[in-house]
Amino acid sequence: MREILHEALSLLENGEPFALVTLVAQQGSTPRAAGAQMLVRRDGSIAGTIGGGLLEATMMREAAEAIAAGRSHVSAVELTGQSVSGPTMICGGHAAVLVAFVPAGDVGLRTLLGALSGARADGRAAWLYTFFAAEPGPTAVSYRLLQDGAEPLGELPCAPAELHALAGKIAVHGSAELPDGRSVSVEALLPPTTAVICGAGHVAQALAPVAAVVGFDVVVLDDRPEFAAAERFPTASRVVRLETFDDAFAGLTITPRSFVVIVTRGHAHDFSVLEQALRTEAGYIGLMGSASKREKIFRALTADGFSSADLERVFSPIGIAIAAETPAELAVSITAELIRVRAAMVG
Repeated sequence: MREILHEALSLLENGEPFALVTLVAQQGSTPRAAGAQMLVRRDGSIAGTIGGGLLEATMMREAAEAIAAGRSHVSAVELTGQSVSGPTMICGGHAAVLVAFVPAGDVGLRTLLGALSGARADGRAAWLYTFFAAEPGPTAVSYRLLQDGAEPLGELPCAPAELHALAGKIAVHGSAELPDGRSVSVEALLPPTTAVICGAGHVAQALAPVAAVVGFDVVVLDDRPEFAAAERFPTASRVVRLETFDDAFAGLTITPRSFVVIVTRGHAHDFSVLEQALRTEAGYIGLMGSASKREKIFRALTADGFSSADLERVFSPIGIAIAAETPAELAVSITAELIRVRAAMVG
């Protein structure tokens, strides 16, 4: 929903019907994981994606039919065909797809999505539950929004504690069964993950736009005014010119959803920033450098009282091993590692 929230609200405000297509369950290989979602407009155009290819084309057609008929349904899709020219797909899996028709100006959904947008803007966690029939075929669709710091909205099909308890099953299987026999899926819209890039050199300049395009809120720190310049980092939400790296995170809130990437210009700055990062709750701490540099810094940290468990928090060498050498290649490698760590996060 995060990919299509703005468009859904715009269509609701303009009185346009549309369909929400959600991959609600999967087995085996599918183009995208359960939870992938796209919006299909009345003219057949889309926002978001459930993976492209024949699966997406098939669901686009079914969504157009749902809009014309004014009703929702669940489809069971086989992706086990043996030929790309045949009527089935060859990913090798099975998928359940919910095609939810949204009538023009749906007041209930508009209220709920407006609240969801507000929670996202405020940086509050929110969970959007969708309720639908368990079996393939026509279904009624309803929603429930739980959000930090605000009243819940929408249908409550069972006790709140039961609904919360189902979240773990949904995370594993894509959907779960309600006490009344219906199915439920949920999408968590958590506060954004922040990539705090310490150092504003060539690697940082290549990394910032790549991290931003995959959804990180990018903050860049450096003590050199000619490097810590907003025009060098147009995709960053903040570029901070430090007086010194000795207090690198002043004015920032480092949380478990903060990813600290240390790519400064020297050992002394790397050591200082790493020491500070280890005293925070950062969910990821990455240090770029050679093995000898890493060992030298780790020995100094150990002498300063940091434990082996502390040092195990550090990703170094930084990035996924893809034989990266240039700043652009290193940006891809590092961002891939950030994505992998973010995907494993809970809450």
